[in-house]
Amino acid sequence: MNTDINQSSLIRFLVGRFDFIIRLFYSKMRFYKLFNFFLPRLHSSDFESLDRYFHIITGELKKQGFSIRGKSVLEIGPGNSHINAYNFLLNGCRKVIFIDKHPRFFDTGRQRSFMRDEIRYFKSKYRVKKFEYINEDTGALNPSYMEFIAGGLPAVAFPGKVDFIYSIAVLHHIKDLERYIRKMHEILNKDGMMYHVIDLKDKFHFFGNPFLFYKYSDFVWENFLTEETLTYTNRIRYREYVDLFTRYGFKIVWEKTVSHDFPVFKINKKFAGRSDLHIGDAHFLLEKV
Repeated sequence: MNTDINQSSLIRFLVGRFDFIIRLFYSKMRFYKLFNFFLPRLHSSDFESLDRYFHIITGELKKQGFSIRGKSVLEIGPGNSHINAYNFLLNGCRKVIFIDKHPRFFDTGRQRSFMRDEIRYFKSKYRVKKFEYINEDTGALNPSYMEFIAGGLPAVAFPGKVDFIYSIAVLHHIKDLERYIRKMHEILNKDGMMYHVIDLKDKFHFFGNPFLFYKYSDFVWENFLTEETLTYTNRIRYREYVDLFTRYGFKIVWEKTVSHDFPVFKINKKFAGRSDLHIGDAHFLLEKV
């Protein structure tokens, strides 16, 4: 027990003291495989945790009188998990479309194992006997239920409109977020809704530093410490999300924010004087107007 505590304290100290070097090596020198071995929580899907979001999302939709039955749904940035698509389909959704700029196909043993574990968990929890959404051996989607589009949302020729859009811990990874939000408004049907779960924390928050990235200027951050092809973080803050959503034709019908302790260190002047720096998590339910 004491050994675990000591190791955790040491990691926190090292990340806090040498985060510039760690980020530089991770992002620009592509030592990510080494870092993934030592710090596996930096980006990995947890289908049991993601599964819980479906009930949060649909609970808020129900309060607004919005039914998903017969609706078409778009998930932005699913990564390697399909569990919420399975949930939407099981509960009457007509079709789910995925779009991801950096798709993770099920062409490795590790990915196929993840897929099978996720399906096994889903079928067991919801007592599903007839599972038609995906080929459990190959990972091929059944086009009657699910469709995958590889690419960034603003750049692709999107096939028609959808009734509901959602993302879970994705928007903070998007570089051209303003174009994404504008495109969401374009492809969403009249009276359509969106739900976005946004992680506003530094990706090193696992190590007790939820806002460590406030130390850096945009120039240093964008050019040395993050990389779009890995897990780019845009550092857009809560207030800016609110402004972007409302500017591009969405009304916030419900929101929830979670605050975190603000660490004591010198922040960059870019963030000086802001009142929303303590907000580390945000949920938005939005309606197209």
